[in-house]
Amino acid sequence: MKNYLSRLGKNIIYLLIFISCFFNLPKLCAFLIKVSLFKPKFFRQNKPSKKVFIVLNRKIGIRDLEIIHKHTNFKFEFLFLKRSIVRVPLYFFRSKKKSIFNFYNNPVSEKDFFNQNKNDKKNHEKFWYDVIHSLKNFYIKKNLTFITFNYTYFAEPALFAACKKNNIPVKLWHKEGVITDGDAAYQTKVRWIKFRSVFKNFTSISVYNEIIKKKLIEISKENKNKITVNGCPRILDYLPKKKYYRKPKTILLLFFNNKRGIPNISKNKNFNWSKSQQNVIKLLNELSKNKQLNIIIKVKSNYKNNIRNLINKRVKIFNYGTAESYIHKADIIIGHNSSSTIESIINGKYVMVPFFEKNIKLKKYLLNFNDEIIYSSETKMKNKILNLTNKKSFFPLNYNKHNHTINYYVGNPKNVVKKYSNFLKN
Repeated sequence: MKNYLSRLGKNIIYLLIFISCFFNLPKLCAFLIKVSLFKPKFFRQNKPSKKVFIVLNRKIGIRDLEIIHKHTNFKFEFLFLKRSIVRVPLYFFRSKKKSIFNFYNNPVSEKDFFNQNKNDKKNHEKFWYDVIHSLKNFYIKKNLTFITFNYTYFAEPALFAACKKNNIPVKLWHKEGVITDGDAAYQTKVRWIKFRSVFKNFTSISVYNEIIKKKLIEISKENKNKITVNGCPRILDYLPKKKYYRKPKTILLLFFNNKRGIPNISKNKNFNWSKSQQNVIKLLNELSKNKQLNIIIKVKSNYKNNIRNLINKRVKIFNYGTAESYIHKADIIIGHNSSSTIESIINGKYVMVPFFEKNIKLKKYLLNFNDEIIYSSETKMKNKILNLTNKKSFFPLNYNKHNHTINYYVGNPKNVVKKYSNFLKN
Protein backbone atom coordinates (compact mmCIF):
# COMPACT_ATOMS: atom_id res chain seq x y z
CA MET A 1 0.00 0.00 0.00
CA LYS A 2 2.84 2.37 0.92
CA ASN A 3 4.58 1.73 -2.42
CA TYR A 4 1.32 2.27 -4.29
CA LEU A 5 0.77 5.63 -2.61
CA SER A 6 4.37 6.62 -3.31
CA ARG A 7 4.01 5.82 -7.02
CA LEU A 8 0.67 7.63 -7.14
CA GLY A 9 2.18 10.74 -5.55
CA LYS A 10 5.12 10.66 -7.94
CA ASN A 11 2.85 10.36 -10.97
CA ILE A 12 0.71 13.27 -9.78
CA ILE A 13 3.84 15.44 -9.50
CA TYR A 14 4.89 14.41 -13.04
CA LEU A 15 1.45 15.29 -14.37
CA LEU A 16 1.38 18.69 -12.67
CA ILE A 17 4.89 19.55 -13.88
CA PHE A 18 3.87 18.59 -17.41
CA ILE A 19 0.83 20.87 -17.08
CA SER A 20 3.07 23.69 -15.81
CA CYS A 21 5.20 23.29 -18.95
CA PHE A 22 2.14 23.17 -21.22
CA PHE A 23 0.62 26.39 -19.81
CA ASN A 24 4.03 28.03 -19.20
CA LEU A 25 3.61 28.25 -15.42
CA PRO A 26 7.21 28.20 -14.14
CA LYS A 27 6.21 29.44 -10.69
CA LEU A 28 3.92 26.42 -10.30
CA CYS A 29 6.74 24.14 -11.44
CA ALA A 30 9.10 25.76 -8.90
CA PHE A 31 6.51 25.21 -6.16
CA LEU A 32 6.10 21.54 -7.18
CA ILE A 33 9.86 21.07 -7.08
CA LYS A 34 10.00 22.70 -3.65
CA VAL A 35 7.31 20.42 -2.19
CA SER A 36 8.91 17.35 -3.78
CA LEU A 37 12.30 17.98 -2.13
CA PHE A 38 13.00 15.42 0.56
CA LYS A 39 15.54 14.41 3.17
CA PRO A 40 16.72 10.81 3.49
CA LYS A 41 16.71 9.56 7.07
CA PHE A 42 20.45 10.12 7.48
CA PHE A 43 20.07 13.87 6.84
CA ARG A 44 16.93 14.51 8.86
CA GLN A 45 18.85 15.54 11.96
CA ASN A 46 20.00 18.62 10.07
CA LYS A 47 18.41 21.78 11.39
CA PRO A 48 17.41 24.49 8.91
CA SER A 49 20.50 26.37 7.79
CA LYS A 50 21.27 29.47 5.78
CA LYS A 51 23.32 27.39 3.33
CA VAL A 52 21.14 24.87 1.49
CA PHE A 53 22.34 22.24 -0.96
CA ILE A 54 19.83 20.79 -3.41
CA VAL A 55 21.23 17.42 -4.40
CA LEU A 56 20.14 15.64 -7.57
CA ASN A 57 19.54 12.21 -6.13
CA ARG A 58 21.80 9.32 -7.13
CA LYS A 59 22.30 6.31 -4.85
CA ILE A 60 26.08 5.94 -5.07
CA GLY A 61 26.64 9.68 -4.97
CA ILE A 62 24.41 9.98 -1.93
CA ARG A 63 26.54 7.43 -0.09
CA ASP A 64 29.62 9.56 -0.78
CA LEU A 65 27.83 12.57 0.67
CA GLU A 66 26.62 10.63 3.73
CA ILE A 67 30.17 9.58 4.56
CA ILE A 68 31.54 13.12 4.37
CA HIS A 69 28.58 14.44 6.34
CA LYS A 70 29.08 11.80 9.04
CA HIS A 71 32.74 12.71 9.55
CA THR A 72 32.29 16.47 9.70
CA ASN A 73 30.35 18.96 11.77
CA PHE A 74 28.58 20.63 8.87
CA LYS A 75 25.70 22.90 9.69
CA PHE A 76 24.52 22.88 6.10
CA GLU A 77 21.08 21.70 5.07
CA PHE A 78 20.81 19.03 2.37
CA LEU A 79 17.61 18.62 0.35
CA PHE A 80 17.22 15.99 -2.35
CA LEU A 81 15.50 16.15 -5.71
CA LYS A 82 14.54 13.05 -7.68
CA ARG A 83 16.30 13.17 -11.02
CA SER A 84 13.22 11.77 -12.75
CA ILE A 85 11.42 15.07 -12.04
CA VAL A 86 14.02 16.94 -14.11
CA ARG A 87 13.22 14.68 -17.05
CA VAL A 88 9.65 15.97 -17.36
CA PRO A 89 10.51 19.41 -18.82
CA LEU A 90 12.89 17.82 -21.34
CA TYR A 91 10.13 15.34 -22.22
CA PHE A 92 7.77 18.26 -22.88
CA PHE A 93 10.30 20.38 -24.80
CA ARG A 94 11.78 17.59 -26.91
CA SER A 95 11.25 17.97 -30.64
CA LYS A 96 8.59 15.32 -31.13
CA LYS A 97 4.99 14.64 -30.20
CA LYS A 98 4.44 13.97 -26.53
CA SER A 99 1.75 13.04 -24.10
CA ILE A 100 2.14 12.71 -20.35
CA PHE A 101 0.30 9.40 -20.60
CA ASN A 102 3.18 8.11 -22.73
CA PHE A 103 5.89 9.27 -20.32
CA TYR A 104 6.84 5.73 -19.28
CA ASN A 105 6.25 3.95 -22.60
CA ASN A 106 8.25 6.46 -24.63
CA PRO A 107 10.75 7.85 -22.12
CA VAL A 108 12.96 10.80 -22.83
CA SER A 109 16.45 9.86 -24.00
CA GLU A 110 19.90 11.28 -24.63
CA LYS A 111 18.97 11.38 -28.31
CA ASP A 112 16.08 13.71 -27.49
CA PHE A 113 18.49 16.08 -25.75
CA PHE A 114 20.88 16.26 -28.70
CA ASN A 115 18.08 16.40 -31.28
CA GLN A 116 16.24 19.35 -29.75
CA ASN A 117 15.63 21.96 -32.42
CA LYS A 118 16.74 25.54 -31.80
CA ASN A 119 13.32 26.81 -30.79
CA ASP A 120 12.54 23.92 -28.40
CA LYS A 121 15.96 24.27 -26.79
CA LYS A 122 15.46 28.02 -26.34
CA ASN A 123 12.00 27.52 -24.77
CA HIS A 124 13.32 24.70 -22.57
CA GLU A 125 16.14 26.85 -21.19
CA LYS A 126 13.86 29.89 -20.77
CA PHE A 127 11.34 27.79 -18.82
CA TRP A 128 14.07 26.50 -16.51
CA TYR A 129 15.43 30.02 -16.03
CA ASP A 130 12.01 31.17 -14.80
CA VAL A 131 11.60 28.06 -12.63
CA ILE A 132 14.95 28.58 -10.89
CA HIS A 133 14.25 32.30 -10.50
CA SER A 134 11.00 31.44 -8.69
CA LEU A 135 12.67 28.72 -6.62
CA LYS A 136 15.34 31.21 -5.58
CA ASN A 137 12.58 33.55 -4.37
CA PHE A 138 11.05 30.72 -2.33
CA TYR A 139 14.43 30.48 -0.55
CA ILE A 140 15.04 34.23 -0.51
CA LYS A 141 16.86 34.10 2.86
CA LYS A 142 18.96 31.05 1.92
CA ASN A 143 22.13 30.52 -0.08
CA LEU A 144 21.23 27.81 -2.59
CA THR A 145 23.74 25.50 -4.26
CA PHE A 146 23.00 22.52 -6.52
CA ILE A 147 25.04 19.30 -6.49
CA THR A 148 25.04 16.77 -9.31
CA PHE A 149 27.04 13.57 -9.58
CA ASN A 150 27.59 13.35 -13.33
CA TYR A 151 27.70 15.80 -16.21
CA THR A 152 26.28 13.34 -18.77
CA TYR A 153 22.79 13.20 -17.22
CA PHE A 154 21.17 14.57 -20.35
CA ALA A 155 18.02 15.96 -18.70
CA GLU A 156 19.97 18.35 -16.45
CA PRO A 157 22.04 20.78 -18.62
CA ALA A 158 19.14 23.24 -19.06
CA LEU A 159 18.73 23.29 -15.27
CA PHE A 160 22.46 24.01 -14.80
CA ALA A 161 22.36 26.82 -17.37
CA ALA A 162 19.39 28.34 -15.54
CA CYS A 163 21.26 28.17 -12.24
CA LYS A 164 24.22 30.03 -13.69
CA LYS A 165 22.00 32.78 -15.10
CA ASN A 166 20.35 33.09 -11.67
CA ASN A 167 23.74 33.19 -9.88
CA ILE A 168 23.17 29.87 -8.12
CA PRO A 169 26.35 27.74 -7.89
CA VAL A 170 26.35 24.20 -9.27
CA LYS A 171 28.95 21.73 -8.00
CA LEU A 172 29.85 18.62 -9.99
CA TRP A 173 30.70 15.83 -7.55
CA HIS A 174 31.81 13.39 -10.24
CA LYS A 175 31.20 9.86 -8.98
CA GLU A 176 32.79 7.89 -11.83
CA GLY A 177 36.49 7.13 -11.91
CA VAL A 178 37.26 3.44 -12.21
CA ILE A 179 37.93 3.04 -15.91
CA THR A 180 40.74 1.58 -17.99
CA ASP A 181 43.12 4.04 -19.62
CA GLY A 182 42.10 2.86 -23.10
CA ASP A 183 38.40 3.20 -22.45
CA ALA A 184 38.89 6.64 -20.84
CA ALA A 185 40.66 7.85 -23.98
CA TYR A 186 37.88 6.43 -26.17
CA GLN A 187 35.02 7.83 -24.06
CA THR A 188 36.65 11.27 -24.01
CA LYS A 189 36.80 11.48 -27.79
CA VAL A 190 33.48 9.82 -28.59
CA ARG A 191 30.93 10.44 -25.82
CA TRP A 192 32.10 12.73 -23.04
CA ILE A 193 33.12 15.51 -25.38
CA LYS A 194 29.52 15.80 -26.59
CA PHE A 195 28.73 17.36 -23.20
CA ARG A 196 31.51 19.95 -23.38
CA SER A 197 29.06 22.87 -23.21
CA VAL A 198 27.75 21.69 -19.81
CA PHE A 199 31.01 22.47 -17.98
CA LYS A 200 30.71 26.25 -18.26
CA ASN A 201 27.79 26.06 -15.83
CA PHE A 202 29.75 24.36 -13.02
CA THR A 203 31.39 26.55 -10.39
CA SER A 204 33.58 23.72 -9.07
CA ILE A 205 34.31 20.10 -9.96
CA SER A 206 35.46 17.23 -7.77
CA VAL A 207 36.85 14.00 -9.26
CA TYR A 208 38.17 10.76 -7.81
CA ASN A 209 41.48 10.58 -9.63
CA GLU A 210 44.01 12.17 -11.98
CA ILE A 211 42.77 10.16 -14.98
CA ILE A 212 39.37 11.84 -14.91
CA LYS A 213 40.90 15.24 -14.16
CA LYS A 214 43.13 14.95 -17.20
CA LYS A 215 40.26 13.87 -19.46
CA LEU A 216 37.91 16.64 -18.28
CA ILE A 217 40.60 19.22 -18.96
CA GLU A 218 41.06 17.71 -22.43
CA ILE A 219 37.33 18.23 -23.00
CA SER A 220 37.40 21.84 -21.79
CA LYS A 221 40.49 23.83 -20.82
CA GLU A 222 38.28 25.98 -18.56
CA ASN A 223 37.99 23.02 -16.18
CA LYS A 224 41.65 23.33 -15.17
CA ASN A 225 40.99 26.14 -12.70
CA LYS A 226 37.92 24.67 -11.03
CA ILE A 227 38.73 20.97 -10.73
CA THR A 228 40.19 19.19 -7.69
CA VAL A 229 41.16 15.55 -7.16
CA ASN A 230 39.56 14.49 -3.87
CA GLY A 231 39.41 10.69 -4.01
CA CYS A 232 36.42 8.43 -3.39
CA PRO A 233 34.71 8.75 0.03
CA ARG A 234 33.32 5.20 -0.23
CA ILE A 235 36.82 3.93 0.48
CA LEU A 236 35.96 4.50 4.13
CA ASP A 237 33.12 1.96 3.90
CA TYR A 238 35.61 -0.75 3.02
CA LEU A 239 38.44 -0.05 5.43
CA PRO A 240 38.51 -3.09 7.74
CA LYS A 241 37.08 -2.44 11.19
CA LYS A 242 38.12 -5.67 12.94
CA LYS A 243 40.70 -8.45 12.74
CA TYR A 244 39.92 -12.15 12.69
CA TYR A 245 41.56 -15.52 12.05
CA ARG A 246 39.64 -18.19 10.13
CA LYS A 247 39.58 -20.63 7.24
CA PRO A 248 38.35 -18.94 4.07
CA LYS A 249 35.11 -20.62 3.05
CA THR A 250 33.01 -17.93 1.33
CA ILE A 251 33.85 -17.28 -2.31
CA LEU A 252 32.26 -14.32 -4.07
CA LEU A 253 32.20 -13.76 -7.82
CA LEU A 254 31.53 -10.17 -8.84
CA PHE A 255 30.03 -11.07 -12.19
CA PHE A 256 31.43 -8.86 -14.93
CA ASN A 257 30.38 -7.49 -18.29
CA ASN A 258 32.29 -9.25 -21.06
CA LYS A 259 33.18 -5.94 -22.77
CA ARG A 260 33.94 -3.78 -19.71
CA GLY A 261 37.06 -1.70 -20.20
CA ILE A 262 37.46 -2.48 -23.90
CA PRO A 263 37.02 0.59 -26.16
CA ASN A 264 34.08 0.15 -28.52
CA ILE A 265 35.96 0.63 -31.79
CA SER A 266 35.87 -1.45 -34.97
CA LYS A 267 39.25 -3.11 -34.48
CA ASN A 268 38.06 -4.34 -31.07
CA LYS A 269 34.71 -5.74 -32.22
CA ASN A 270 35.81 -9.33 -31.56
CA PHE A 271 37.52 -8.54 -28.26
CA ASN A 272 35.72 -9.59 -25.07
CA TRP A 273 36.16 -11.36 -21.75
CA SER A 274 33.88 -14.29 -22.66
CA LYS A 275 36.50 -16.97 -22.10
CA SER A 276 37.27 -15.58 -18.65
CA GLN A 277 33.55 -15.49 -17.85
CA GLN A 278 32.89 -19.04 -19.04
CA ASN A 279 35.91 -20.57 -17.35
CA VAL A 280 35.21 -18.86 -14.03
CA ILE A 281 31.69 -20.32 -14.11
CA LYS A 282 33.18 -23.73 -14.88
CA LEU A 283 35.63 -23.32 -11.99
CA LEU A 284 32.87 -22.40 -9.53
CA ASN A 285 30.83 -25.41 -10.62
CA GLU A 286 33.78 -27.65 -9.79
CA LEU A 287 34.34 -25.96 -6.42
CA SER A 288 30.64 -26.18 -5.55
CA LYS A 289 31.03 -29.95 -5.14
CA ASN A 290 32.81 -29.14 -1.88
CA LYS A 291 29.94 -28.68 0.58
CA GLN A 292 32.20 -26.84 3.01
CA LEU A 293 32.39 -23.88 0.65
CA ASN A 294 29.80 -21.14 0.38
CA ILE A 295 29.82 -19.78 -3.17
CA ILE A 296 28.00 -16.57 -4.10
CA ILE A 297 27.61 -14.68 -7.37
CA LYS A 298 26.64 -10.99 -7.26
CA VAL A 299 25.16 -9.88 -10.57
CA LYS A 300 23.42 -6.85 -11.99
CA SER A 301 19.64 -7.23 -12.13
CA ASN A 302 19.56 -8.13 -15.83
CA TYR A 303 22.21 -10.89 -15.59
CA LYS A 304 20.58 -13.36 -13.23
CA ASN A 305 18.51 -15.28 -15.77
CA ASN A 306 21.48 -15.48 -18.13
CA ILE A 307 23.62 -17.57 -15.82
CA ARG A 308 21.22 -19.51 -13.57
CA ASN A 309 21.06 -22.40 -16.02
CA LEU A 310 24.87 -22.47 -16.30
CA ILE A 311 25.67 -22.73 -12.61
CA ASN A 312 25.24 -25.45 -9.99
CA LYS A 313 22.17 -24.99 -7.80
CA ARG A 314 24.39 -24.90 -4.70
CA VAL A 315 25.77 -21.58 -5.89
CA LYS A 316 23.68 -18.65 -4.66
CA ILE A 317 22.99 -15.81 -7.10
CA PHE A 318 21.95 -12.35 -5.90
CA ASN A 319 20.84 -9.49 -8.11
CA TYR A 320 19.81 -6.86 -5.57
CA GLY A 321 21.61 -4.35 -3.39
CA THR A 322 25.15 -3.06 -3.76
CA ALA A 323 28.21 -5.29 -3.65
CA GLU A 324 29.31 -3.89 -0.29
CA SER A 325 27.53 -6.31 2.05
CA TYR A 326 28.67 -9.31 -0.01
CA ILE A 327 32.28 -8.10 -0.01
CA HIS A 328 32.29 -7.76 3.79
CA LYS A 329 31.06 -11.36 4.20
CA ALA A 330 33.36 -12.96 1.62
CA ASP A 331 36.89 -14.32 2.10
CA ILE A 332 37.95 -14.87 -1.51
CA ILE A 333 36.67 -12.53 -4.21
CA ILE A 334 36.90 -13.00 -7.96
CA GLY A 335 36.46 -9.71 -9.77
CA HIS A 336 37.40 -7.85 -12.92
CA ASN A 337 37.31 -4.27 -14.26
CA SER A 338 35.13 -2.77 -11.54
CA SER A 339 35.30 -0.45 -8.55
CA SER A 340 33.99 -3.35 -6.44
CA THR A 341 37.15 -5.33 -7.21
CA ILE A 342 39.30 -2.48 -5.91
CA GLU A 343 37.02 -2.10 -2.88
CA SER A 344 37.55 -5.82 -2.17
CA ILE A 345 41.31 -5.21 -2.07
CA ILE A 346 40.81 -2.32 0.36
CA ASN A 347 38.59 -4.57 2.49
CA GLY A 348 41.55 -6.90 3.01
CA LYS A 349 40.24 -9.96 1.16
CA TYR A 350 41.95 -12.41 -1.19
CA VAL A 351 41.24 -10.97 -4.63
CA MET A 352 41.67 -12.80 -7.94
CA VAL A 353 41.33 -11.33 -11.41
CA PRO A 354 40.80 -13.89 -14.21
CA PHE A 355 42.59 -13.31 -17.49
CA PHE A 356 41.96 -16.51 -19.43
CA GLU A 357 41.88 -14.99 -22.90
CA LYS A 358 44.22 -16.40 -25.53
CA ASN A 359 44.87 -12.96 -27.00
CA ILE A 360 47.55 -11.49 -24.72
CA LYS A 361 46.91 -8.02 -26.20
CA LEU A 362 43.68 -7.86 -24.22
CA LYS A 363 45.66 -7.53 -21.01
CA LYS A 364 46.16 -3.82 -21.69
CA TYR A 365 42.41 -3.39 -21.20
CA LEU A 366 42.53 -4.58 -17.60
CA LEU A 367 42.67 -2.06 -14.79
CA ASN A 368 46.16 -1.45 -13.39
CA PHE A 369 46.16 -4.38 -10.98
CA ASN A 370 49.23 -5.86 -9.30
CA ASP A 371 50.28 -8.81 -11.48
CA GLU A 372 50.21 -11.00 -8.38
CA ILE A 373 46.38 -11.15 -8.42
CA ILE A 374 45.94 -11.65 -12.19
CA TYR A 375 45.49 -15.31 -13.12
CA SER A 376 46.04 -16.51 -16.68
CA SER A 377 45.50 -20.17 -15.76
CA GLU A 378 42.25 -21.66 -14.44
CA THR A 379 44.23 -24.49 -12.84
CA LYS A 380 46.43 -22.09 -10.90
CA MET A 381 43.41 -20.13 -9.71
CA LYS A 382 41.62 -23.28 -8.61
CA ASN A 383 44.67 -24.62 -6.79
CA LYS A 384 45.22 -21.30 -5.06
CA ILE A 385 41.61 -21.26 -3.85
CA LEU A 386 41.85 -24.86 -2.58
CA ASN A 387 45.11 -24.11 -0.78
CA LEU A 388 43.61 -21.05 0.88
CA THR A 389 40.52 -22.92 2.05
CA ASN A 390 42.62 -25.62 3.70
CA LYS A 391 44.28 -23.35 6.26
CA LYS A 392 43.40 -20.43 8.46
CA SER A 393 44.30 -16.90 7.47
CA PHE A 394 44.59 -13.60 9.30
CA PHE A 395 42.13 -11.02 8.01
CA PRO A 396 42.23 -8.30 6.88
CA LEU A 397 45.11 -8.82 4.50
CA ASN A 398 47.61 -6.00 4.20
CA TYR A 399 46.89 -4.07 1.01
CA ASN A 400 50.08 -1.98 0.92
CA LYS A 401 51.36 -3.78 -2.18
CA HIS A 402 48.20 -2.60 -3.96
CA ASN A 403 48.56 1.07 -2.97
CA HIS A 404 49.40 2.07 -6.53
CA THR A 405 46.12 0.59 -7.80
CA ILE A 406 44.08 2.09 -4.96
CA ASN A 407 45.57 5.58 -5.24
CA TYR A 408 45.39 5.52 -9.04
CA TYR A 409 41.62 4.98 -9.07
CA VAL A 410 40.08 5.98 -5.75
CA GLY A 411 42.69 8.08 -3.95
CA ASN A 412 44.13 8.14 -0.45
CA PRO A 413 41.57 7.55 2.33
CA LYS A 414 43.54 9.62 4.85
CA ASN A 415 42.69 12.99 3.32
CA VAL A 416 39.34 12.34 1.66
CA VAL A 417 37.14 13.93 4.35
CA LYS A 418 39.17 17.12 4.57
CA LYS A 419 39.25 17.50 0.78
CA TYR A 420 35.50 17.14 0.39
CA SER A 421 34.87 19.46 3.31
CA ASN A 422 36.80 22.15 1.46
CA PHE A 423 34.95 21.33 -1.75
CA LEU A 424 31.58 21.91 -0.10
CA LYS A 425 32.61 24.98 1.88
CA ASN A 426 34.21 26.88 -0.99
